[in-house]
Amino acid sequence: MIYQFIGSYYETPDFQLDICVDASHTFADLHLALQSALGFQSAHLASFLIPGFNGSRKIEISQLGTGIKNSRFFNMQNTLVGEMMNQQVKFICYVFDLLNDRFINLQLTGTNMEKNLREPSVKLSSGEIPVQSMDDVITGELFDVSNTSKSDPNYGILNDYYEIFGEMEEYVL
Repeated sequence: MIYQFIGSYYETPDFQLDICVDASHTFADLHLALQSALGFQSAHLASFLIPGFNGSRKIEISQLGTGIKNSRFFNMQNTLVGEMMNQQVKFICYVFDLLNDRFINLQLTGTNMEKNLREPSVKLSSGEIPVQSMDDVITGELFDVSNTSKSDPNYGILNDYYEIFGEMEEYVL
């Protein structure tokens, strides 16, 4: 059985992914396909969240395993997509930045009982791919001097320092 999802990102409204995954694939397979399609680094931890229904707790499928049976935390390597998908599950959250709680919402759009896939298929339909971690965005905005619109082309010339601080010979002992 093939599950078909559409991925959307809340910070970029025009971003959309088309995802197809077989029931026999693990969440680790889906995670690797998403990372490859989005160009994310594998060094960052990620997690899948399935919301709870009727007051029950949500299920987390993480790269880190708990080793406890009957818990709400599962390991990506050991958990099949088909095991977690039931009639009540309409969407899954793929949390790619755990520190800043940034995620891609994967909405189930359909199933196909007749085909099987060798590996998950993820392709970008539209929009701009989000940055994997907010550190890249913050350092890019704060320290990129070339994007400043009011920068003085003569800023940093040695004469400016002489005017402000005087000759350097005065401070040498």
